[in-house]
Amino acid sequence: MGQIQRKSPFWSLAGPMLGYLAIQFAVQLGIQLVITAPYIIRAYPDMVESLAGAAPSMEKFMDIYLSALEPAFVLIAAYQTEIAAASALVTLAMTLPLFLKDRKLEREYQVVLPAKAPPAQYWTVILFGAVGCVAVTCLMAMVQLAFYDAQYQQSIQTAYSSPVALQVLCSGIVIPLAEELLFRGILYRRFHERQSFWYSAVCSAMLFAFLHSNTTQMVYAFLLGLLLAYLYEKFGSFLAPLLLHIVLNTGSVVFTALGVFRWLGADPMRMAGAVIAGAFVCSVLFVRIRKM
Repeated sequence: MGQIQRKSPFWSLAGPMLGYLAIQFAVQLGIQLVITAPYIIRAYPDMVESLAGAAPSMEKFMDIYLSALEPAFVLIAAYQTEIAAASALVTLAMTLPLFLKDRKLEREYQVVLPAKAPPAQYWTVILFGAVGCVAVTCLMAMVQLAFYDAQYQQSIQTAYSSPVALQVLCSGIVIPLAEELLFRGILYRRFHERQSFWYSAVCSAMLFAFLHSNTTQMVYAFLLGLLLAYLYEKFGSFLAPLLLHIVLNTGSVVFTALGVFRWLGADPMRMAGAVIAGAFVCSVLFVRIRKM
């Protein structure tokens, strides 16, 4: 079996991850500076005045500074989804060429890859994503009742504050595409060049979980990362994990907009039934996928 020879296996993994984080940080910082700059300029005379004189007051300066930036902070929080999508979109300039280059290297080194599943089998991924979206969202809501996570609640409120069309575009398409290119298309495949499936899946899933900001989402992202890597192997195509990720995220947006989760959450038994029924359907679909 052919194996891709890389000059530095460590940097072939660390490089894309660090580059991805650096691009996201730079883009988000740039957008935040653009938003805050007008408010800083407007408050500049008052800040200069607070430092004038024999005994300048740093406390007064900070009060003026924070007061001036408060509207900017509100704007940044309100458009967090769009800012995250913009930074994710820019990362494609790095991840897409790397992804295409790796696929070319696999052909050049004649790497033996899993057989590709026929297009007719992808209905299982779509149905799994739609049903799993409902079950996981209800399960997370139930977990929040027992173990309240303030950061998770805040991130959810921010994510669903934008218009539905923007949520679908940003959270449903752009962000999943950027994440899948890096974590499954590049990192998982590069781990798997020298390591077993489970080692590669766990490592890429841990890095994927690291990208999320609260405990609830980190646990979910880790388990999802394992599933996405498994789909990549079973279907022999990057399209399978990408499709599932898009359906999960888009389904969450659409079902929320349609009031499905509000209706389920109005009755604890209804919500528990959705979790149990969803788990059953997903289990049946998983067994079908496993037997492919």
